[in-house]
Amino acid sequence: MSDKIIQFPGKAGKTPTSEEAPAAPAIPGMENLSEDQRKALQLIAGGLPFVLIAMQPTARGADFFTALHGEPEDLRNAHPHLPGVIDRLYARKGLHIS
Repeated sequence: MSDKIIQFPGKAGKTPTSEEAPAAPAIPGMENLSEDQRKALQLIAGGLPFVLIAMQPTARGADFFTALHGEPEDLRNAHPHLPGVIDRLYARKGLHIS
């Protein structure tokens, strides 16, 4: 299953230019990372807006660390889609939540 691309109002039919979607620079040390780790770093380094959630397991559950970057309008438009995106990611990785 591939990632679904969501077009926000005003962006439909618009093809990104090289200015809008710059190529991600090479990042030293990436050879020791998983495919998902490399993908995350390349997308962020490439200048895309992002919502990041990292977690550190604890005896009580987990501590969460977050970061958010991008134009406010783009982030607001993406907000209602985030729960579904996270659910699809978990399902794609075989992590079924009841």
